[in-house]
Amino acid sequence: MSGEKEDKLNEQEEGIVITPTGPKRKDQVHAVGIGEAVRRKPDGTYSVVPEEQIKNSERRSTMPNDMVLTPGGYRPRDMVHLIAPGNHLYMEGERIEERDSTGKIIAKLGSIPMRPIAGPLMPLNVVKHFGELMEPGPMPSFGSGWIVYSGWSNNSGHPLSSFQTTWVVPPAPATSNGQTIFLFNGIQNSTMIYQPVLQWGPSAAGGGAYWAVASWYADGQSGQSFHSQLVRVNTGDTLVGIMTLSSQSPTGGFNYNCQFQGIAHTGLPIQNVQELTWCNETLEAYGITRCSDYPNTGNTRFTSIAIQCDSVTPTINWSVNNAATNCGQHVEIISNSATAGEVEIWFRAETKWNGYESLGGIITSSISTVSWGPNRIDCFARGTDNAMYHRWWDGAHWGGWENLGGIIMSKPTAVSWGSNRIDCFAAGTDNAMYHRWWDGAHWGGWEGLGGIILSDVSAVCWGANRIDTFVEGTNGAMYHKWWG
Repeated sequence: MSGEKEDKLNEQEEGIVITPTGPKRKDQVHAVGIGEAVRRKPDGTYSVVPEEQIKNSERRSTMPNDMVLTPGGYRPRDMVHLIAPGNHLYMEGERIEERDSTGKIIAKLGSIPMRPIAGPLMPLNVVKHFGELMEPGPMPSFGSGWIVYSGWSNNSGHPLSSFQTTWVVPPAPATSNGQTIFLFNGIQNSTMIYQPVLQWGPSAAGGGAYWAVASWYADGQSGQSFHSQLVRVNTGDTLVGIMTLSSQSPTGGFNYNCQFQGIAHTGLPIQNVQELTWCNETLEAYGITRCSDYPNTGNTRFTSIAIQCDSVTPTINWSVNNAATNCGQHVEIISNSATAGEVEIWFRAETKWNGYESLGGIITSSISTVSWGPNRIDCFARGTDNAMYHRWWDGAHWGGWENLGGIIMSKPTAVSWGSNRIDCFAAGTDNAMYHRWWDGAHWGGWEGLGGIILSDVSAVCWGANRIDTFVEGTNGAMYHKWWG
């Protein structure tokens, strides 16, 4: 062998190492340290990365596919069950079964571990977003889970026999970003919640960018959840969600039914369950990214709320919980009546009349008002000296009363046909019509427009530099004078 060939062979041998699968080039063999793992890249090559990076990636890719949304939060897909029309749920100890109308077992649906009676689990146990399951992180800025709700616990000493609420399907949200909204009246025991639910958006029962209804029975421990068929409804439809106690079973459990009155296939009977005691009227939402993701209205009114406990009409005192208020969401209790109660759930800040505010002055005529721009109001009236007075709002405060002079014998009338333009009209001491105007910098003097008028002036502007005035003449006829 020549010296040149021997040198090349030595170089090749120095780049070869032995592995369990035979000789490999040294640049193809890599050490994997403690806390590291091998990841296959999309192009087919491999790299060594921290083990935690792979775990986080796996959680992100698998969790959304394995978890589905229900009233009560996210839970594993295999824990959510559609109960066929005509069938019911039956509790046998901690085991729950789907049975048909004859009592035949259709499906065994696992178990629901009961917890000691110490108050309802919802909404504290609601799994609100994937971040809680995958990795620590802040709540979505617009809230998630039970947003606002009212609650009342049955302490009458008698089982709750009926809980009915009426509401109207609100307008669709102005924006659709994959959000889900639940509106319902519900009853809880220590473990489960029973509820007729109005839904916007997707859930484990189906749905999309439209309103639909179904009845639900959900484990507050993020376990099993059951629902009736989802039935589409329309904005403006009147809903009556009602839960009733049908009987008490021989083993001491309670039998209930939940449905939307008059809507087929929304019933979800349950049998031999723990007594339901805590009532609520609730707004629950997920995936809200802006205030316009809520229904495009101020509020939804839960009305005709009727609660009966056997033959007893209980004393109701709804409590209020506003968990997320960034859009002005809140609950208002309008009536605590047990037979005709009313609770308002607001999706955004409430707009309502404030009380009367005194603006002072002593006026002897009706007031004329005009606005020529945003946050601008100008008011005119006759004072005790028969002069015309003016007061204005500039968006931040009221100016004081300004004396514009003259002697007027009628209510002043003001109109505006452009920014910073006001035209005022009134009858003078000679019963002629007079005119005074503001041009954005100063007031012009009183201008006599003649005539003999026996009424206040009515004026209107319908375009730039166009004013039409109307008055009563001495012969009782209507007269018209215009500018433009």
